[in-house]
Amino acid sequence: MKRQPAVFLLILLVLGACQSEQAPDLAATTASPYEVYGERFSDEGAVPVQAVLAERATYLGQTVKLEGTVSEVCQMAGCWLTLQTGDGGNVRILVARKEDGSYAFTVPKNISGRRVVVQGTLAEETLLEGTQRHLAEDAGREVDTASLQPQKELQVTAQGVLIGAAGP
Repeated sequence: MKRQPAVFLLILLVLGACQSEQAPDLAATTASPYEVYGERFSDEGAVPVQAVLAERATYLGQTVKLEGTVSEVCQMAGCWLTLQTGDGGNVRILVARKEDGSYAFTVPKNISGRRVVVQGTLAEETLLEGTQRHLAEDAGREVDTASLQPQKELQVTAQGVLIGAAGP
């Protein structure tokens, strides 16, 4: 019976030693003003979304780093978000997919209004009625399908997203 406290103490010492040998959590030791989703990258050289719109031909098909304010997020899976362009429009940021078709990462659904920096490839796509309806449903909006017409949209397939701290 007297052995039980000694065995218990030995187990605690072994567990304590194991914990102290673990590698430090890099995220906890590196100060960053961002929450990182997907691939980690630097915000250095990020271009405001409005600048990309002004020179879209220069950036199409290129890897870009853009910064902007989130206006909308997919409420079903966090698989896309839109950035405000300042003229009432948006640039859609799509989460990259893995080889098996699953999302490489997702973003929180409650980040509307937050500043982000995204890195990925810029493309211009035509959204047909079915896609527009699907995206509206993902955003939690109702849409009048009778008014839908094909429309062009700038999209970035993001390898990573840096989400800035929430505002005041």
